Amino acid sequence: MATTTEVKTGIDEIADQIKAVRTRFESAKSTIEGGSTALGAIPTKYADVLATIDGYTPTGAFETLAQDEKAKLSSDFLALKAELDAVIAGF
Repeated sequence: MATTTEVKTGIDEIADQIKAVRTRFESAKSTIEGGSTALGAIPTKYADVLATIDGYTPTGAFETLAQDEKAKLSSDFLALKAELDAVIAGF
C-alpha cells in the first residue's frame, strides 16, 4: 500500500501528465485549424491563376500541363480540407 507521500506524489504526477497532454492537444488543434484556414484561403488568394488555367484550351504542352496539375492539386486540396474539417468537427 502506498504511503500518503507516495499518494500525493502520484497524484501530482498524474496531474502533470494530464496537463502536458492537454497542452499538446491544444497545440495540435491550433495547428490543424490553422492548416484548414490556410487551405481555405487558397481559392481566393490564387483566384486569378485558377481562372486563367480554367480559361485555357489545351492547345499546347504548357496549357495541358497546367490543367493536369490543377486537377491533381484540386483533388489533394479537397481531400485534405475534408480531412482537416472532419478532425476539427470532432473536437
